[in-house]
Amino acid sequence: MQRARLFASLAAAWLPWASVAQAQEKDVQEVRVRAAPRAPRDPVTATVSADEARHVAGTQGDVAKVVDNLPGVARPPLGSGQLVVWGSAPSDTRTYIDGVEVPSLYHGSGLRSVINSDLVASVALLPGGFGADYGRTLGGTVRVETRALRDEGVHGYAGADTYDASAFVSAALGSKVRAGVAARYSYLDALLAATSARDIGDYFPIPRYRDYQARIAIDLAQGESLDVTLLGSHDALDRTVASADPAKTRTERTEGGFHRVYARWKRTTREAEGIEVTPFVGYDQTELTTSFGGNPTKLDVGSMRYGMRASYRVRFGRKVVASTGIDASGTASQIVRRGSLTLPPREGDIAVFGAPPSDDTTADDFSTHVLDVAPHLSLDVKLGDLTVTPGVRVETFLIEGERLLPTFGQKPDVGFSRVETAIDPRLLVRYQPMPRLTFFASGGAYHQAPEPADLSAIFGTPALGLSRALHASLGERITVLPGLTAEVTGFYKTMSDLVVRSRSVTPKLAQALVQDGEGRSYGLQLLVRRELGHGLSGWISYTMSRSERRIAEPAARYRLFDFDQPHVLVVALSQELGRWVLGARFRYASGVPRTPVVGAYYDAVSDRSDPVFGLHNGARLPAFYQLDARVERSVPLGKDVLLALSLDVQNVTYRENAEEVVYSPDFRQRGYIRGLPTVAVVGARLEF
Repeated sequence: MQRARLFASLAAAWLPWASVAQAQEKDVQEVRVRAAPRAPRDPVTATVSADEARHVAGTQGDVAKVVDNLPGVARPPLGSGQLVVWGSAPSDTRTYIDGVEVPSLYHGSGLRSVINSDLVASVALLPGGFGADYGRTLGGTVRVETRALRDEGVHGYAGADTYDASAFVSAALGSKVRAGVAARYSYLDALLAATSARDIGDYFPIPRYRDYQARIAIDLAQGESLDVTLLGSHDALDRTVASADPAKTRTERTEGGFHRVYARWKRTTREAEGIEVTPFVGYDQTELTTSFGGNPTKLDVGSMRYGMRASYRVRFGRKVVASTGIDASGTASQIVRRGSLTLPPREGDIAVFGAPPSDDTTADDFSTHVLDVAPHLSLDVKLGDLTVTPGVRVETFLIEGERLLPTFGQKPDVGFSRVETAIDPRLLVRYQPMPRLTFFASGGAYHQAPEPADLSAIFGTPALGLSRALHASLGERITVLPGLTAEVTGFYKTMSDLVVRSRSVTPKLAQALVQDGEGRSYGLQLLVRRELGHGLSGWISYTMSRSERRIAEPAARYRLFDFDQPHVLVVALSQELGRWVLGARFRYASGVPRTPVVGAYYDAVSDRSDPVFGLHNGARLPAFYQLDARVERSVPLGKDVLLALSLDVQNVTYRENAEEVVYSPDFRQRGYIRGLPTVAVVGARLEF
């Protein structure tokens, strides 16, 4: 009955907020960390054009990778592709392509984004305090809007570099129909195997990835269009921690991918008014397998994803614009988990890289279903120089599973089904007393459902509910000179009911996880940007922050969040000189916390030494810094044909940054896993 009511509400709530089509130059793309038609509603923003993004050193011309260089984003662990935004866990930040959620912005290695840059029109990073049209997350959102296909002729490119090869082609199939297809395939693993030691993957995971996109676009009428898009991505990553004793060699394999198909119908009526409806369906697959000698651990999650995002935006007079809509998303998952209760590790676990897992092993095979139907409403009210945007989002989660308790003998399983509702108010304020000066503030409540794997009756807790966060930000933006802007933002965020591992040595039945976690994150971020002019562009991005966690109990003290980075600095510059483009990027980031080993004892039963730990996250890895450089040269080969050559040199400073701390088997000696030294990525691209 509960599910029937939710589907009825999904069918009844119609025509939400609409993104209004914007006039764009056909040959120009933009990467915007700002939803352009809704800039007053999402004030914590920065804007980077695609031309600038392609020239940023260290990105290898991948437009979406510019997100890592923006304020509020911490440097991710090497080879992870994770986004840590305003002190939130990587799993708490959502990525959307045309409003359709995908598992990640990047392939698992972080070397490439999951979508071809030639299909990208805008990328919006909202680290927090965003409006009511998005939710189901405690962290930020990354929103990728794809570009319109060109409406005449055949265009595209074919290119290759040290990492992979890719191609894109689009064609006009008449005056109202266009089609495009893109694909990418990596071969870095084969290249390294042919030119380097075969054991290079022992410390640096060598990625294997591929992705594809296809689209057909139809102009139905004036101001009305229909796009059908297919997206797909696949990753595989292997790592080995070698040992003189083969029985103690640890291997880890991560494999996963996603597929999406969605249709997007848009109709624009007049300025600031329009309708957009985007239904979608897809499938996600993630498999993590680790082994330490003869003790393998496996987590396999396959999820059918479906939903719809619909929106309606209408103007009332000259001062009020209303945005309403519905955001629905369902996930039906089948989970297989075997092995140690402590693997994969969770945030807050105290562990040593490469250490053996606990001896306790078990298994579970179960299914879950989580459906969220969220109608939302917001108003843009302009009162002179002041714009106020109050909003509200009503999250209604249906959480279901087939097993409330572990299976006992022949006793039949008892499932569970419950509905949890959260009302999330949001408020955005923008005050512009003069054209060059803007003050802004934002705040709101946000909720997030538990991960499907955490609803296990053996490894997790089927009774887990919603986690909650409160965001607040305050800042100002000033245009110092034409083309030169400076923006400073202060933020504060609290998190509660976080899912953590039970501290009990013998947890209660079906309660291996509890919602006793609390967190807070606060800081200041700065962005000074020189927009593209006279061939020169660049920015300085700096974030000073602190993120902490604790257990919600009397007298509990905060500890450092596992991904806490107090200081992150990025300086990026590029200069066009005729057909040459020169670029450089410098990055600095504080080392992430680690729990030090202060001693060890010998376990005669297991015939191994076990560590004695010091203060939880009481030490840090050494700070990271690196200088990257990029050189590009374009060569015309004829009418509408261009050859672009590039050289992207990473780590010009030749610094072997510490990426992880490791210990000898008896824990008497300590060392570091180092990042790669200087790496040159050579590429060529033929455009037509």
